Amino acid sequence: MMKMMEEMGFQVIVARSEKMMWELKRFSPVVNRCSVMVGAHEAGLTNEVFLPNGAVLIQIRPLGLEWVSSNYFGETAKDTGVKYLEYKIEPEESTLVDTYGRDHLAVVNPSLWQSNVSYQVGRAMYLDGQI
Repeated sequence: MMKMMEEMGFQVIVARSEKMMWELKRFSPVVNRCSVMVGAHEAGLTNEVFLPNGAVLIQIRPLGLEWVSSNYFGETAKDTGVKYLEYKIEPEESTLVDTYGRDHLAVVNPSLWQSNVSYQVGRAMYLDGQI
């Protein structure tokens, strides 16, 4: 994805260090100069609050995280003048299919499956268990 973005003319900045992201005085001005932020659903996307008005946030949304993704990041983006787009991971793209099979309830109907398990089990599967 990064290579494609560079080929399209974007300057790609990769924030790999949690230390860098925690140094707000250093990191927030970097984000504030971005016109586009792309990331998988995770806490790092909260840096969207530093994006300038009119920037675009593109969230790569894992399977089973529809509500959380939309409410935690999509609504915040809209409220702060940032355009929000998302790429929804399809079951065939999720590592959950490799682990549990295409017909497992967690893949076919994540909402129903999550309603029948504890938060810890759901988190382990959808947040921690997907690549």
